[in-house]
Amino acid sequence: MALHLVHRARVPPGPPDSRWPAVVMVHGWLGNENVMSIFERTVPPGIAVISPRAPLEVGPDGYGWYTRDEDPQSFMQGLAALAGFVRALPEAYPVQTDHIVLMGFSQGAAMCCSLLLSEPALVSAVAGLAGFLPERAAQWVAPGRLTSKEALILAGTEDATVPVALARDAAEALRLAGATVDLREYPVGHKLNSDGMRDLREWLKYALELA
Repeated sequence: MALHLVHRARVPPGPPDSRWPAVVMVHGWLGNENVMSIFERTVPPGIAVISPRAPLEVGPDGYGWYTRDEDPQSFMQGLAALAGFVRALPEAYPVQTDHIVLMGFSQGAAMCCSLLLSEPALVSAVAGLAGFLPERAAQWVAPGRLTSKEALILAGTEDATVPVALARDAAEALRLAGATVDLREYPVGHKLNSDGMRDLREWLKYALELA
């Protein structure tokens, strides 16, 4: 089955009947399927890595998951596009349906957290980097909805693009829904520093049951 979003993929070599855990890397505003490659070095060996391009073209080689004003229709269309992509992955690539971790940056993190809340069965864990939870996603926050799910929220205390308070709010919302949430903050702006990259690497090993 062909995936409906442009994407890049890295799949480990192995026997034809092999199926791998997967990390889906979701870029932010003005990004594309290549910009998340900086985080690939945090992914353990033996893991498929797939990076989709958002459907909304917002600049030269730049894309978004929804309009910046969080238009409800645009948001739901972007979420549906990501959900459809993740749902179809095991048909397009040899990945395990119960071992799909989402990793998103900024608006991509917002989409990852929203997908975890809206369709928990599609995702085993989420890493939200310098992100937040969109207002529209609050409708899915309900006690017990995310029981057994894992989430990592990494935020910069000097982030002027996504204030750290929004990351804290996202972490609290996921906790209220029953997820096990690890919130970590660093003295940086809208990015990860070396400590954040190290923590992401360690958490991914844990989330993918490779620790």
